[in-house]
Formats: sequence, C-alpha cells, structure tokens
Amino acid sequence: MLRQLIVLAIASCLVAHTALGKSAPNNSALAQSPDTSAEIDRYVRTEMRRQKIPGLSLAIARDGHAVYVKSYGVATLEHPVKTKPDTVYQIGSIGKQFTAVAIMLLARDHKLNLDDPLLKYLPELPASWGQITLRLILNHQSGIAQFTTPSRQLLDLSHDYTDAELIRLAASQPLDFEPGTDVSYSDTGYVLLGFVINRVAGMFYGDYLQQRVFGPLGMTRTRIISDTDIVPDRASGYEMDDAGRIHNQSAVSVALNRTADGSLYSTVLDLLKWDRALYGDAVLPGSVLERMWSVDAHRNGQQPLYHYGYGWENIRLRRQRLIEYDGNWQGFQAVMSRYVDKKLSVIILTNLALCRTERLSHTIAGMIDPSLRAYPIAVRDDDAALTQDFQRFLDETAAGSQDLAELSPSARARLVPSVTNTLRRELYEIGPIQQFTLAGRELIAGRLERTYRVEGKDMVDFFTISYTPDQKIDDLDLLQEF
Repeated sequence: MLRQLIVLAIASCLVAHTALGKSAPNNSALAQSPDTSAEIDRYVRTEMRRQKIPGLSLAIARDGHAVYVKSYGVATLEHPVKTKPDTVYQIGSIGKQFTAVAIMLLARDHKLNLDDPLLKYLPELPASWGQITLRLILNHQSGIAQFTTPSRQLLDLSHDYTDAELIRLAASQPLDFEPGTDVSYSDTGYVLLGFVINRVAGMFYGDYLQQRVFGPLGMTRTRIISDTDIVPDRASGYEMDDAGRIHNQSAVSVALNRTADGSLYSTVLDLLKWDRALYGDAVLPGSVLERMWSVDAHRNGQQPLYHYGYGWENIRLRRQRLIEYDGNWQGFQAVMSRYVDKKLSVIILTNLALCRTERLSHTIAGMIDPSLRAYPIAVRDDDAALTQDFQRFLDETAAGSQDLAELSPSARARLVPSVTNTLRRELYEIGPIQQFTLAGRELIAGRLERTYRVEGKDMVDFFTISYTPDQKIDDLDLLQEF
C-alpha cells in the first residue's frame, strides 16, 4: 500500500516553477529547446518511480541565472503535501562548503591562518596531533578518523553530546595516517572546524554563517537544523531498508544536528542564490574561491586520489571540470554540481537517503550539453583481457598484495604509495563489487584511455586509466558517483 502511495504521489503531484526574480537569459539551452525540458521531466519522473523517491526539487542555472526550476512528488508521505521550489530539505555534507567559507572569511579577517595547527585553537587534543593544520582538515588530508565507518560506530545517535565530549571522542581514535601523506574523507575533521569557528568568531558557527553569508545573500530559508522549531515548508526525510520499504528518518540528538560537517536546511531557490554569488565576490573574491576549488598535493608532491578542495570536490567528467559536492543525512540526499567552464549548475534536493542524486545530476547535465553526458553502465568491451587485468589489479590492491609490474615507471613515481594506499581503503569502503564493466574507451593524443565502472552497494566508482603503448597503467583517475 505504501509503495502504491509513493508511486501515485510522484506521478500526480508535480509542481513547476520558473520565476526566480530574474528571467532566464535568451541564450538558455532550455529556453530554446522545449524537447530538452520534456526529456528532463520524463527522466526525473522515471527515476523517482524506480528509486522510490518521495519528493525532489531540481534547479538548473546558466551563468548564475535560473533556467529550469521544478519540484516533483511530495514533501511528506503521511499527508501527501506537494513539494515546491521553496520546500526545505536537509542538505547534508553540502553544508561543508559553508563551513569552509567561514574558515576562509576568518582567514581573510586575519583571525586565523590556514596553516595554523589545530592545537592552537583546540589545545585539549593530543599532542600527537601537532602536525594537523586547518588546511589539512579542509582538504581531508589530516588523518583524523571518522566517527562512523563500515567497521566502527562511535556515535550514540540519541546522546546529546557536549562540544567537549565530541572533542574527546574524536581524540580517542588514532590517526588514520601521518597528516599530509594521504587523503581520507573525515566528517569528524569538519566537526572540529566548527568548534574552531565558535572559538575564533566568538559565536556559534551557524550564527556566524547567518551574519556573514546567508543574511547578506538573501538566503532566507537556509539555517541550522532544528527538530523543535516550526520550519515552514519543511520536508520529512525517509530511509529505505534492504527490502525496499520506506521508513521515516532515524532520530538523532539535538547536538548532532548542530555540527559543522553538514547540519543545514536549504532550498533549491536559496542554493541558486548561492550559485549566483559564486560568480562574483559577494562573499569571497574569485581568487579565494578558486583556491577553495583547488586540490592540494600531498607532502611528497604526489596528487591525491580524491579531488578534495575546501568543502568541494574538483573533478573531471569527460575532461570537463566539475566542482561538486553531495550530501546525505537523516533521510535526505542532495547534490550541487557546477560545470564551471560551461557555467552550468544542477542542484537536486530529495527526501530519500542514499538515492542516486549525483547520477541524476550528471545525466541531466548531459541532456543539456552532450559534451557533459554521464558514463553509461557499459559499452562493448573490445579488449576483455585488459579489463580483466585491471580488475585483477584492483583485487590485488584491496588485498595488499599489489603487483607493481602493472604500472609504468612514471606511474609508480606518481601513484605509489599515496594513491595506492588510498585506493586500498576506497575498495574496502565500497565493499563487495556487484558489477564491473567497461564504461568508455577513447584515444587521447594517440594514447588509450579506458573508463571502468565499479559498482558497490551504495556508490559507483569510475576509474579512468591511461595506458602506455605496451598496455601498462600510466595514470589513474577516480570519479565517485553516489
């Protein structure tokens, strides 16, 4: 019965909205192509039915101007209330970019320095953390361990932690690696950055963002999560169990909805205002924003496997630059994708945890601009033996028994040990591989590039491999797609 309710709500409760205070520019691809709008609409409806997404809001912008804003489905299943462009969703880790902006604003005001040690602001942390700087936390190269991993759950989601308790809990775990030598995603690090902001700014980080970012930009619906406040147009969050049944979001304590790793509400209309601000200097100068979108090398000069800037990822999709971040928290999934060279942005907010918002975003971008088309699930494999060689390379890497003979001499210099160590952890995180296919093949300046799609339970990795003429791996790039 519930499944029928979801399908009927998604099929019948569609709300369109195109006004945003500024009209779309005349050269808008969508304004010129009603067929594209219809294609996007059909695709979103189909995916919502397939993935059982109760509600979704979508915004597309060109050069900071909205060209397509539409909401689908319901904000709550108990009383099927239609979603709207100003429906309020939790945005999860998209909030990290605002935490990073707060740090950059404090740095610009000379109240801190990115290369200051974390211990300068949180001296109660272990002395062994002395090499961790604010910069290394921003780009996830600090080595600070996650509170939650596939093999570890340190948080009691019902406990109302004090700041001191969360700091002690973070300090209870050894570092994953020596700071600056590797990269590993760390919500815990951003929680600690929030405490730094509180102390340096002299106010709660959410209040600082309201004062310096949300208020000045007119982002009136963006704020810290609260389960007690009356929040107009707030969506309910949902989770799906392994049997495909939909449940209400899991409850968490007040304290865990106030941390700086991603505890914000927002709307697609507010995030369009944020997208527009990123083309100017309303919050930070363009040079500072570009610095936030840059990927720092490790201390040994090697480039990381993950493309983390400061609160964003800076990745390449078919050689097109993509500044992106997704978020998942408490029954919601979201993504903000900015193809900066194309000046195209796609924003998707949903009220179903772990639905594939990045796949939705990448596919929609490809409908607007074919050069941005997403990788397919599979293409005809013209060299199955080469595919099997790479699969064996991944299996050996995961097992820690890697045969470096698969790598060219230059690849060994660039990828070992930093990238291969990160890759080993990535393969552990993705879990058992459910599908392994060739997703693309190209000749670039006479050199072979093959993209392999590796699907786990909750995410998909696309590995683009450059080969030498004798079919050695010469370079490796990773694009994660949730």
